[in-house]
Amino acid sequence: MPKLSQGNMTLEGGNRFDFRRIWHTIVEKLWILVLCTVAGLFLAIGYLARTPKLYQGHVVLEVDIQEPTLVRTDDVASRMRTAFLASQDALRTIEQNLTNRTLLARVIRAEGLADDEGKALLGRGNGPAPGSKKETVPASKSTASEPAFSPIEEALGGALSTMVKPVVRRGTRLIDLYVVNQDPALAQRLAEAVGREYIRNSIERRARFAEDSLRYLLEEEERLKANLQKSEAAVAEYKAKTPDALQLGGGANSNTGQNTGPRGGGVEEKLQELNTKSTVAKTERMRLEGELAQIEQAGDNLDALLAVPSIASAPAVVERRRDVAQIEGTIATLSQRYKEKHPRMIATKAALNEAKSSLKQTILQQPAVLKNAIEQARASEDSLRTAANEQEKAALALNKAAIGYQELARQADTDRALYESVLRQIKETDLTKGTKTNAVSIVEHSPLPGAPISPNPIKSIALGLLGGIAAGLSLIFGLNALDRSVKTVDQAETTFGLPVLAAIPEVFRNASASQPETDGTPPGTSSYRLVAEAPEGPAAEAFRNLRAALSLLGPEAERKVFLFTSALPNEGKSFTSANYSLSLAQQGHRVLLIDGDLRRPSLHKIFRQFGPDGDQTSKTAAEEYGIVDYLVGDIALADTVRVVSARDVDIIGTSDPSSTSTVTATGGQLSVLAGGRRAPNPAELLSGHSFAKLVVEAARAYNRVVIDSAPVLAVSDTLLMTPHVQTVCMVVRARRTARNAVQRASLLLAGTSSRPAGVILNRLPRNRGTDYYYYYASHGYGAGEGSYIGGYATKRSRKSKG
Repeated sequence: MPKLSQGNMTLEGGNRFDFRRIWHTIVEKLWILVLCTVAGLFLAIGYLARTPKLYQGHVVLEVDIQEPTLVRTDDVASRMRTAFLASQDALRTIEQNLTNRTLLARVIRAEGLADDEGKALLGRGNGPAPGSKKETVPASKSTASEPAFSPIEEALGGALSTMVKPVVRRGTRLIDLYVVNQDPALAQRLAEAVGREYIRNSIERRARFAEDSLRYLLEEEERLKANLQKSEAAVAEYKAKTPDALQLGGGANSNTGQNTGPRGGGVEEKLQELNTKSTVAKTERMRLEGELAQIEQAGDNLDALLAVPSIASAPAVVERRRDVAQIEGTIATLSQRYKEKHPRMIATKAALNEAKSSLKQTILQQPAVLKNAIEQARASEDSLRTAANEQEKAALALNKAAIGYQELARQADTDRALYESVLRQIKETDLTKGTKTNAVSIVEHSPLPGAPISPNPIKSIALGLLGGIAAGLSLIFGLNALDRSVKTVDQAETTFGLPVLAAIPEVFRNASASQPETDGTPPGTSSYRLVAEAPEGPAAEAFRNLRAALSLLGPEAERKVFLFTSALPNEGKSFTSANYSLSLAQQGHRVLLIDGDLRRPSLHKIFRQFGPDGDQTSKTAAEEYGIVDYLVGDIALADTVRVVSARDVDIIGTSDPSSTSTVTATGGQLSVLAGGRRAPNPAELLSGHSFAKLVVEAARAYNRVVIDSAPVLAVSDTLLMTPHVQTVCMVVRARRTARNAVQRASLLLAGTSSRPAGVILNRLPRNRGTDYYYYYASHGYGAGEGSYIGGYATKRSRKSKG
């Protein structure tokens, strides 16, 4: 499965967190989490001990849709008030007013809580008894103005506002009023007092408003009454001075404001009649003129002339046409009895011709008659227009006289309507001013609180524990984010791109069973020769794993010279190189361990007894001669190398303790080339041909050559040595060495064409989560079953006894 471990949170599969890493991060610093949790618990307990107990009084208020009233009104103000009370804005307004400081100052005064300077309210002493409150003024006896509140009452009102909490119930017209205090009886009393004072304050404000309104209405009634009397007197006076104004003023009655006569009078009617007659005359004239134009166009055409209505309807024409029609009827009758040449037929036809000739003459005489009629119509129209103009002048004169009268009449009507409206409002206000009703009422009174609501012990302790856990986790992950070291094998391989050749656990002094308590190792430090002294331990097994891993890197001829280095000092490279050399010698190899750290040599401290007899002379010689002496050419390699005794190399019990042999039970041998004297110019010595010669000569004389070098980032000595070795191993101290330091050292080594073969993760924790740190290693496997205990010497002694 692909795994990304850059940073502190590992993502496996690309989508889920590595909870296993998170868990081990927490377990690794569990003491921080425990400390923060305990601190949170103690803070919660301290909070409970120092915080006073608070009791809560609870009153339920109901807000009606409209205010109760004795007089049913339907004016605009009442409808707007009802609409406001029915809205949610009214509930919110009442909710906010319940925490008004002026209202709460009234509560302080009404309950007498300022008498003891607020000690009872603030829980600083015993206040007045519940029954010793001040007598309050009833709403019906409240004065128009209250005395100003004292500074202590205003201050206590502000303090009380922090104790009052009104809450509107969702979907209802109920308001829950909560009041908290340290005294349960006082909490109950304050809850009742706040609700009661709000209702009382509302009634008092309404009563004061009614009194002010009634006073204003009475003053206005007097003023309007005087105005009405003046208006009616002015109308009567004007009527007396201008009686003709009634003809166009409509006879308005100043007492009733209604018209008693027809609008406009005789002048207006006559003017209208004349205008109507003038219009009719004009219409008739225009009709006659149109027919005259039609007659002139027809000429002598009798049929066209008869089509003109005035000619066709003329009496003479009608009579002549009737005569022609009668004669034509007679001829039709005679034609049935007589022939055409009968004397009667001839006489009748002659009469017909005479009648038609008479009809023609009569028709041709009609245009002259029509012209006379037109002249008469024009003369009549002019006379009617003249009469209408004269009548209009008379009406205008009367209108001027009526304008003043109409204005006075309208003013009188307006004053009368205002006066009657004020009288009606005075009656309604006088009826409702003494009512003590309000839209807000108390529907549920407060019981005596039996248990405090704050502080809640369970909640406080739970919050303290949760806060401590949260603070601990934050601190753990914060420290983990700041930690740039390498903690696990997976992280090392992913970060550096190198295989982890071995993971060496941290082993303390008591891990080595054979190490005496009185040796020179400082208390609490790691033992060095663990492969020989604690062969069953996990550290010894880790070095055997390192031996196997390095042996599998390539052919034996290409893996003879090993160099152990680190990025920074105190990583454990000398400890690693020494134990790796011991494991090779135990395997049967002839090994040369070279102390290449010319700045701070340390191998002579690990292997204090070099000679087979272990005398002080050999120890002094080992410390006197070393690699520096060889590099400067003062002494040969064979004279500088000191062989380690087999009893210091073999596993405890494998060789005879009294033996002075340098060859191990498996045929191996460990030789050490110590640092020797101090080098004044170590970099120059290592860069010369002498070090290359040393490596070649040592590789020819020994099966394996192990070099302990200086830190890469500290000095340049190691970079000068790497071209002459075959395998470079980087030692990294777990949970300490910064990742960027190791990466920088790897880049420097890669620049010399000596890329590290792998990483040795040193001093991994092994107190918990072993599988997480060690790739599921099972340390101690086979312990107690005879592995790495007893040795060959013990078995031989048992066989000789047998």
